[in-house]
Amino acid sequence: MATLKFYLKKANKQNLFPVLMCYQDRGEKFRFSTKVYATKSNWLKNRLKATSLEDYENNEKLESCEKVIKEIEKESIITGSQLRVSEVEKLFRENILKTEAYKNSNPVSESDMKIESNFFVLYEQFIASSRSIRTKSTIAQYKRGKTILMKFEKAFGREISFECINTSFYEKFQNFLINDLKHLNNTVGGQIKNLKVFLNYVMRHELTDIKFNFHNFKTIKEDIDIVALTETELFNLYTCNSLNAQQSIARDYLCFECFTGLRFSDIGGLRNENIKDDFIVLKTKKTKDTLFIPINGFARRIMDKYSGKYSGRPLPPSFSNPKINQHIKEAAKIAGIEELTMIEKFNGSNRISITEPKYKLISTHTGRRTFITLSYEKGMQTEMIMKITGIRKWDTLKKYLKVSEKSKLLKMNEFWNLDSLANYQNTEKNANSCHI
Repeated sequence: MATLKFYLKKANKQNLFPVLMCYQDRGEKFRFSTKVYATKSNWLKNRLKATSLEDYENNEKLESCEKVIKEIEKESIITGSQLRVSEVEKLFRENILKTEAYKNSNPVSESDMKIESNFFVLYEQFIASSRSIRTKSTIAQYKRGKTILMKFEKAFGREISFECINTSFYEKFQNFLINDLKHLNNTVGGQIKNLKVFLNYVMRHELTDIKFNFHNFKTIKEDIDIVALTETELFNLYTCNSLNAQQSIARDYLCFECFTGLRFSDIGGLRNENIKDDFIVLKTKKTKDTLFIPINGFARRIMDKYSGKYSGRPLPPSFSNPKINQHIKEAAKIAGIEELTMIEKFNGSNRISITEPKYKLISTHTGRRTFITLSYEKGMQTEMIMKITGIRKWDTLKKYLKVSEKSKLLKMNEFWNLDSLANYQNTEKNANSCHI
């Protein structure tokens, strides 16, 4: 059943609240700026409390909106046609400015007439419904996705609607992300993924009759170069004594990641109750898995350093992600982690190579990668690494696993060494002796 409501928008500089009309039917809606302004004190049950002639005139505008909508619905019943919301909106906009209440008022400007399309209204609804089940970072990604789609709509030259989303739309959107916004391939893949999540939400809640076919909506995903520390670099950082207080805390956070395999987001939320004897027991923020992580001597020393200093916490409260990444880079530079390191990224088919001193490439992502790499290098079984880190799939582990140069050297010499030649020569010598 269709509904018609009036509601107050955010107050303007004069502390007056613009009144908007919202018409909704079967999950679709449109909004209209009524050119009526109210105060909190004189707005009651979809009308203004009439204390002046202007209030009476403003109420007439709201009544005109209702009357036009009712006439459209009545005509629809008489003719036996079932109008879509977009058709109701078109008829409403054609007729509302012809009414007496609006004919003599200031004309409605084009900017006031323009409102978000049903596509973006439902996208905002999707974001709101996700808040209780998604992390803050995921909600931020969804918001960013909406902003990018609105930019694309402007470049696209036409309003985005569910009817226009097809393979051609996908190709144009992907080209826009790569060529116009210069996004890297994994960022492009993330935006396509977010769009698919939204469209699945719309179909699942029956907010549109369209059944989208995602067969050609390929999500680009490439392995990224995340820097890992060597064992020597890790211990140089761990034992560095010439850091200021902020750099020292950032260093300890990174080293704690390297010694436990925890994500930065989970370390920041650690409480004393998560420490159970020789284990860290917690439910991860990202995957909601419960992990039991053994506490080794290095991680224990870091916790002992801060024992009793922060109420209810085994470690200091964290800085924001940008701040801690800045302090990590500073600490790594002071610790002498300066080897030139090259990483590669792709924008479409364009290869982007970046060569920097290693400390510039270190971030909170480095800790988890370092734990996995060094644990594998030291001979820890991959099943054990996956249990500790909460990684479920081998393909996911491979993205983190950076086989170090040292590991390659050891394996090369293990399988191709001079002893194999000596064994061969001894075998041949023994064989010849048997023939004599």
